[in-house]
Amino acid sequence: MTAQPERRYRLGRRELRGAVFGWRVGQAAAIACGAALLVLGVGAGGVGVALGVLAAGAGVAVATVPVRGRGLDEWLPVALCHLVRVRGRSLAEGACVQPADADAPACVRWSDGRATVLVSLRHRGLRALADEPAALGESVATWLRDLSTVGAPQWTVSMLSVTGRGIAVRGAAWADAGVRTRSYLAVTATEPVRLDVVLGAAGVTGVEALSADELGALLAERVAPAAGTILDCDLAARWHELVGPASVHAAFLVEEWPSGDVDEQFLAPLGISEDRRATCMTLRVEELGRARSRTARVRTGAKADETMVREAGFLASPEAARDSTRDLERANELAGGHGSVRLVGAVSIDAHDHLELEAAAARLVADATACGIRLRRCDGDHRRGVLATVPGWCVP
Repeated sequence: MTAQPERRYRLGRRELRGAVFGWRVGQAAAIACGAALLVLGVGAGGVGVALGVLAAGAGVAVATVPVRGRGLDEWLPVALCHLVRVRGRSLAEGACVQPADADAPACVRWSDGRATVLVSLRHRGLRALADEPAALGESVATWLRDLSTVGAPQWTVSMLSVTGRGIAVRGAAWADAGVRTRSYLAVTATEPVRLDVVLGAAGVTGVEALSADELGALLAERVAPAAGTILDCDLAARWHELVGPASVHAAFLVEEWPSGDVDEQFLAPLGISEDRRATCMTLRVEELGRARSRTARVRTGAKADETMVREAGFLASPEAARDSTRDLERANELAGGHGSVRLVGAVSIDAHDHLELEAAAARLVADATACGIRLRRCDGDHRRGVLATVPGWCVP
């Protein structure tokens, strides 16, 4: 009996899309303002020259100097939003949990009318999704790829993994409770989806639809593990954390995915932890025409850069050659009718106090490094980051 070859997957690189010559609007505006003030200062003479030089230097700094993974122009709207949302009401105001009936499964109804259905995946942890973990991973991957074809339903799919300490052995307080891992798969659409039936038809077995009580308990855990609920809770949004009635929270977004090929379990270190951690991977299928236009812009910009490098006598980088090959492969896939799948990763941490939160954050960064990914803390906007780990709420 011959062994089946291991299936490998390739994730897209980070896209730095610009509006003006590859620059963001904020970067271009900062450079333009700095240049204008420099011209005005030189024309005024005297002290105006020094002020113009300082203004030009400030404009260049705003456009080119990143701070904690963001440009200074990107921090401005974040800071303004943080100031107007220092305190707030429930994270999911207007949301409700609807019980199952004869026509629809139990679901979460959001304020805009969409419905999210969750099912649990039966397994023994992310390192052993099933008796044949690769087979289950490939079944899920095939189902997700089918969603990117022409005529597929426009669903938002989220894969959620919630970790924490397990249940201690009764009568043995000294025993290590171990790690408790629960994994869910969610689909958000205009109407509730019979997700267990859909996954069963795709060959994904061992799924169980969540009841209304289980959905309510899962939502409650997102804000306060022991008390409170996401549906009705007073919150304080601080710069480095989100404070609930009985706990504190921090959120992180995936800034960079692994550059090489990965298997279906490359995120296993994120899902094996005693920290109360929610890891949510949200996939959305981009409209085919928009995906083709975006890929064409990327390839055009890369070709212009290649021409400039060649004419200036510089050596081309191996990274540029690799990206060019991948862009060509992606263009061929789009031409064949396969849409572009956008993957957004978010991780939120729940803790009882600030010290526990920071220790859990340090362990999370270490686990992310083991996965080959780079995280960015949602400083100033933890509310949106926490919401990104609630399937169906938002995609950052």
